[in-house]
Amino acid sequence: MPTLAQAQAAAEAGQQTGVEDDNVIVVTGFRASLEDALNAKRESNLIIESVTAEDIGKFPDQNVAESLQRLPGIQIDRENGQGSKVRIRGLDQNVTLLNGELFVTGLEVYKVGEGNYNRNDSLEGVPSELIGGIEVFKSPNASLLEGGLGGIVNLKTRNPLDLDEGLTLAGNAKMSKGSEISGWEPAGAAVLGYNFNDRLGVIASFTYEKTNNHVNVLGGDNRGNWAFSEGRRDTATVPTNYYAPEYRYVTDRDQYRRRWGASLGITYRATDNLEVSAQYFHSDLKIDTREASVKFPFGQGESQGLVGSYTINENGVLLDGTVRAQSAEAISFVDVSNIKSDNLQFGLEWDNDTNFRASVMANYATSSMKREVANNDVRYTAYGVRGPGTSGSQPGFVPNASAPPTIDFTYSNGEFPSFGLAPTSPQDLFNNPDYGFFKSHWAFGDRSDIDGHSIRADFAYDVDDSYTDTITLSAGFRYGQRTVEFVSGRYLADFSGKGELDATAIPESERVDGYQYNWTPYGYFQDGAIGYKICDLPEANKPAAFAGCSRFGNSPALITPYETFVSNPERVEAIANFAGGGKVIGDTVLVADRAQMTNALEWIQALYPDTPFTFFEDPLQTYRVKEETKSGYIMADIGGEDDPYHVNVGLRIVNTDLTVDQNQPANADPSYWGTDSWNGVLRDFTTNTIMRSYTDFLPSANAVFDVSDGTKVRFSAARVVARQPLVSLGQGFATNFTRDAADDLFKFTNGSRGNAELEPFRAYQFDLGVEHYFGDQGLLSAGLFWKEVDSFIVNETVAVFVNDQAGGRLGPVSQPANGSGGRVKGFELAAQYAFDFGLGFTANYTFSDTDTDFSTDFTDNLPLPGVSKHSANGQVYFERYGFAARASYSWRSKQYLGNFGFADGSITRTLGIYQKAFGQLDGQISYQLTDNFEVFAEAINITKADTSVYLQFPELPFRFESGSRRIYGGVKFTF
Repeated sequence: MPTLAQAQAAAEAGQQTGVEDDNVIVVTGFRASLEDALNAKRESNLIIESVTAEDIGKFPDQNVAESLQRLPGIQIDRENGQGSKVRIRGLDQNVTLLNGELFVTGLEVYKVGEGNYNRNDSLEGVPSELIGGIEVFKSPNASLLEGGLGGIVNLKTRNPLDLDEGLTLAGNAKMSKGSEISGWEPAGAAVLGYNFNDRLGVIASFTYEKTNNHVNVLGGDNRGNWAFSEGRRDTATVPTNYYAPEYRYVTDRDQYRRRWGASLGITYRATDNLEVSAQYFHSDLKIDTREASVKFPFGQGESQGLVGSYTINENGVLLDGTVRAQSAEAISFVDVSNIKSDNLQFGLEWDNDTNFRASVMANYATSSMKREVANNDVRYTAYGVRGPGTSGSQPGFVPNASAPPTIDFTYSNGEFPSFGLAPTSPQDLFNNPDYGFFKSHWAFGDRSDIDGHSIRADFAYDVDDSYTDTITLSAGFRYGQRTVEFVSGRYLADFSGKGELDATAIPESERVDGYQYNWTPYGYFQDGAIGYKICDLPEANKPAAFAGCSRFGNSPALITPYETFVSNPERVEAIANFAGGGKVIGDTVLVADRAQMTNALEWIQALYPDTPFTFFEDPLQTYRVKEETKSGYIMADIGGEDDPYHVNVGLRIVNTDLTVDQNQPANADPSYWGTDSWNGVLRDFTTNTIMRSYTDFLPSANAVFDVSDGTKVRFSAARVVARQPLVSLGQGFATNFTRDAADDLFKFTNGSRGNAELEPFRAYQFDLGVEHYFGDQGLLSAGLFWKEVDSFIVNETVAVFVNDQAGGRLGPVSQPANGSGGRVKGFELAAQYAFDFGLGFTANYTFSDTDTDFSTDFTDNLPLPGVSKHSANGQVYFERYGFAARASYSWRSKQYLGNFGFADGSITRTLGIYQKAFGQLDGQISYQLTDNFEVFAEAINITKADTSVYLQFPELPFRFESGSRRIYGGVKFTF
């Protein structure tokens, strides 16, 4: 990673804590970066934390989010070993800026995983090498851009006029490797700058990184068809109620990332009073996720329930037992996402060098995201399909006839449970090719486009520019606009060439009451059990060749060819040590080869060459949100350089015009592109355009007092606002269906929908802190914070009746709503010191207590989702005689993540989701070979800490992700 601070200083033989020249100590290295950050905190009139460029470049940080995790009050969310979202004092409703203005990453809204989990505002695509520094504002003033409930993260690019005159070059080259996966991958970065006589400066940065990673996962939490009492299939034989998931997934996941980024900055000081600048920032991220999951059914659908002996504890948690299932399946899932973003800024600053300053900044930002997903279920138990013939009445048959009709699997509970096979089932079930059938295939994708622009002007006037009792008046205005278009869709096969009908084209005069005519000859699930939809028509509407047929009975074969592990061995992948070993009997599992599925459309089209595939947008998961803001502020600063105080007061006024385009079915019986609602996408829909306007008045006050030599007291009070999550505003009614083996019908399981009427997050906040500085790098600080939140956006689970192939049923539907208010209060403690002999440390602790009206069936007044009550960070470093070593540990306590609801017969149950405490250890060692070259080694998550999530009871596992370690080795250079 480039370390420009080193390049600007006189090169020393090693990263010494200091060298003496005429009794002046010059501090270099990582210690110097901490000193810079400490000075920024001391001199700021706001409550702020910061990371300097050398700090970023001197720690094993994969992205910007990870660069922030060591600061007081900062926590980050992780996914697949990567830091993603930043939480400030536990809150994730924050705003990220670039040089104080609009910034787009492309990951403002996206989905991940086989469960299509909605995610937002990730910073994992932003390389830390491109950033010159980061500021985290915990208390705002009126001039700062609104949008952060927890705080504001401001990414700062490098100013080329801050470089020494002439050429500056720095960079690194390294290799990395993830644990439990083979292969080393390259990475590198370079910064090139030129300062022309402090008048014109140019700086360019480039970074490239490939990584590989492996994690083992317990999943299935996306399947909402759980059961406890009435909903279970085994109530007659198992009188004790227990929590039965629809499925448990045991997942073996590999992930491959390729990220590159570039930035270009030009600054021209035209006169002593006028400076103009331009900044360009580009990032390009590709994420290739390949999963194989063995599915174990428990509750409804494919499960027949417990057989034989079992153990259920007092909380209704199944500890061990044997389950009989009508199916044994595994899914191969390949998710390839490409995210690109471009941010362009132009700035002008005028300073008459007396008492007036002005600046103008214009910004343009755009991003695109394209996600392609391929899925393949394979079956290890006997599976009946239509045919074998493609015309006339057919008896149906079983392509994998040697496979058992059912299985009995054993279950042993734990954070990551293990699964075996009872003696009544083949012990080689998952690795004997005689049993395997490529059962079903489907593909879908997402696209998003984000465009934004803004222009702002700021003015400051010193009423009194003396060194004491100075008064500065400031004002400014801003216009900004951001548009987000999100499209989700499915690849549908056109069956018209095989004789499937378009029922919507049947004249009304020929239709028979009681039958559906709202379907077209397209299909999403390529599953051999699905026959011709024509067979669902009355005999009067059927072509003669289909007389007397039934869709899931004697229908001719529609979705062909049929392929097994024996007939098509080239499609089979054998995964040894599956999910880390010890989780699935035999430890080797045969699945569909994931390497063949990285281009979803080409893959599925090659499998079914006779039915062309086309991408159809799903209107219910497609939306557009346009946000237009007009804001202005006035502000006063009181206190000069020689005053022992500084007071800032101001008012920011923000008017927001919000336009949401949200789709919904056009009528009670809409038609579909597809043979069924679950097998296609909605065709008949209307777009509702919801237009809203609201104005927020955001007063703020900040004060800092030097109460003694080296001791400061700070106070802040402000009204803050944070925007609603985009997916919560725009999403239509999305529904999930699953096939019930008992009657071969697809039934509604769960769904979700958005709410365009959501209000933003709004809160009053108060901070009081004391800081004591001593020596060059000594700090002891303590701070209290309090936020009164008007209303939190909560996810409610309600029972909704949805039509399906079996006539419809009640199921859980998740929807956002403005809940009641809540409170976030707590305190922060921090300490920092550097000893003369090269040793230094930083440490901080945050206590964050939240109180809301959220509740489950078991608990009232739950905390705010995602907030850990306790969190701590610490780092220890040593630098001397060219040798440097650093270690960092980040820890957060248990956190409540939200609620999970499911329909259990006539009862809707609501349980809490909790993540267990998590701690991660990172480290780095390096040695300065010469003035220009340094070798280093880094390790991330040294102990391979796991992430464990449970449902209501610590012994009821919900999700689990094994920890992965990443190691780097390489060389840094600076000239």
